[in-house]
Amino acid sequence: MKKIFINEIFNLEDFKESIPFTALGARTCYSAGGLDYLLNDPRVVSTENRAKFLSKLGNYKHFSVFAHSFAYKDLTDLDEEIIDKYLDREFLKLPKTEKAKILALKIGATHFKSHYNPKYPTVIGVSLRHYLEDLLEYDGREYFKVFEKMAEYDIPVEPLRKEENTTLIGLIKEYDGYAVFFIDSISRVCTHQLVRHTSLNYSQRSQRYVKEDENQFIIPPSVRESSCEIKNEELSKYIKGMLSILLEELEVVYDIKPDLKEKIITAIRNKLNSISDSSIKLEDLLINFDNLAEIIYEYAVYKCKVKREDGRFILPHGRKTTIVVSGTLSWIKDFIVKRTDIHAQWEIRNIANQMKKLLKKEGIEI
Repeated sequence: MKKIFINEIFNLEDFKESIPFTALGARTCYSAGGLDYLLNDPRVVSTENRAKFLSKLGNYKHFSVFAHSFAYKDLTDLDEEIIDKYLDREFLKLPKTEKAKILALKIGATHFKSHYNPKYPTVIGVSLRHYLEDLLEYDGREYFKVFEKMAEYDIPVEPLRKEENTTLIGLIKEYDGYAVFFIDSISRVCTHQLVRHTSLNYSQRSQRYVKEDENQFIIPPSVRESSCEIKNEELSKYIKGMLSILLEELEVVYDIKPDLKEKIITAIRNKLNSISDSSIKLEDLLINFDNLAEIIYEYAVYKCKVKREDGRFILPHGRKTTIVVSGTLSWIKDFIVKRTDIHAQWEIRNIANQMKKLLKKEGIEI
């Protein structure tokens, strides 16, 4: 079957309203900042800086972030010659509408995460990722030029609504719609569950490129509410001893900027002083485990010059992260139905309920 090039069906103009969502998703991968910080990041809000940043990602073939930009098109709006180019000879005498239906179905069947619905048989939805991947194969020179054109679109990112730690960043309501969410302050345990919904698109804060110094550890409610204590003086001494040894080592040989060195050492001393001599609550035990993991991480990265991508192996799954999630409303609804179920774990259930509330306020019922 002849390959269908999305760049001949769609053009960059079709995606211009949602290109900033791609930039926001991409910056989420490389930044420790929250949403307010990202909304003031030049690589998100400045058209020129955004184009350069996305061009760099395009050069690395980092296509996944471009999936947050999405568009629908009724193929009856195309020149009939373009439709005919991708149809077998026996279909060429059909009316244009019938040919558009066949082409939409073919695109839906051959492009992963494109969106086809028989309810709108001549309509197909695709992402900027589809467009760029096909354009690179079709015309390499034009592929790199297209990032320069992105600088022409001065489209601000204006979040629609926020519910606790979930923000609705963008929303398309036509056809089967498309929604983009920014989720902050959730654990990697939760995002490991979230990304199993493979019909959606994700851009998550990277532990390869982003510092994990003094990151927050998410404490589950069942742990926080537990009255369980370990009354073991030896365990307290062991934890304190480990921290003290590493602290002495770091004070002597930390080969990093003096202000950063002092900041990290002060943080370790504070952690050391917070440990009780006689007993440790379950919550404190988890926090101390995280503190110890963080110190070992800092030691590996700053003293031993291990890459962050390897140093992160010691970090707990409970570490806080941020993630951008996008998808058609049909697949977002599928996620919400499955994860608002009482059997879903508390954290991902909270996120699903927040999404549900945000969409309801936009007139979208689940």
